[in-house]
Amino acid sequence: MGTAVSHPALGADGTIYIGNSQGVQAVSPEGKELWQLTYGGAVGTPVVSEDGTLYVESGHGLIFGVNADGKVVWKPQLGLIGFNFPPALGPGPMLYYVNSASDIYAFQPKQSEQVAWSQETFREGNIEDISPLPGSARGGEASQGCAALVARDGTILLPRQNFLHAISPGGSRQWDVDLTAGGLGQAALARDGTIYVAGRPGLLAVDATGETKWKFDAGVLGSPVVDMDGVIYFTDGRAVFAVNPDGTIKWRYGRLQDPSYLTSPTLAADGTIYVGSEFGLKAFRLDGTLKWEQRVYSPSSAPTIAPDGTVYFACGYSWLCAVEGDGGPLMRSSWPKQFHDVANTSRFTPEGE
Repeated sequence: MGTAVSHPALGADGTIYIGNSQGVQAVSPEGKELWQLTYGGAVGTPVVSEDGTLYVESGHGLIFGVNADGKVVWKPQLGLIGFNFPPALGPGPMLYYVNSASDIYAFQPKQSEQVAWSQETFREGNIEDISPLPGSARGGEASQGCAALVARDGTILLPRQNFLHAISPGGSRQWDVDLTAGGLGQAALARDGTIYVAGRPGLLAVDATGETKWKFDAGVLGSPVVDMDGVIYFTDGRAVFAVNPDGTIKWRYGRLQDPSYLTSPTLAADGTIYVGSEFGLKAFRLDGTLKWEQRVYSPSSAPTIAPDGTVYFACGYSWLCAVEGDGGPLMRSSWPKQFHDVANTSRFTPEGE
């Protein structure tokens, strides 16, 4: 495999798809390489649409679609700034890509390779008659955004820099809110529409109108996740937290002798919580007790869970690892893992649907 293996995506037939330093790779559930596409240079996390097409992004500025046989079927030639986040996948399908300057671009890949609409970040010296997103886009800076989310009604939610935005499916800005002086990270959605946003100062709960409900003072590594009862789970790198929907702590697990936690949690159907740590995968119960730990190459992506309960994750930064899980398939909650589901769509679906 190429180095820098991405967060895996699972196809409907069980095929595992990963991005790596050379392109895109397909692997069978037994660990056999099915194909490798060398295209786009270093490729990030794939997203699988309902028809099986993979949509991916590249730090070199390419975005493209690949069919289940490994053939490029969609390739806008836009020469945009690099992309470091997988697209959110809306109905249609619609693709919402965020680049490293935190601009957002919408595409309808089955209809066109042209941009359907965009919202760009303010740039000094830009005199065009547009309404740019607040903040700034300066060359040479590190990535200033993260993946977008798609809410139940199709609204696109975009944490970027220190702002959270709600954008209509047609590209109109509904509201913008300045949440923090620090950078915002990945977000998750609750069943009632509450948005849980990772931030340097802590975990922020924001309602569907942009009003802040509460803040929990602990940094968030990666993405928060939400269980069937609305409890939010995350790690700050030193401990795993469970926070009630009202912002009060339910439990914290962290011991001085424990290695660092490296990934977002992932929730299995029986309530098992999988988290990657240095040199191992840990499994917790919903009450915060340690269920088991498995020594493996250090996980470098959040785990995902196949229908048969197998847990897949990037490990050692250049491998794909599989562990036989005992918690069943992915939990059918509002946001059970980073990027929401095994296809990495970042799209909310109510439990049981």
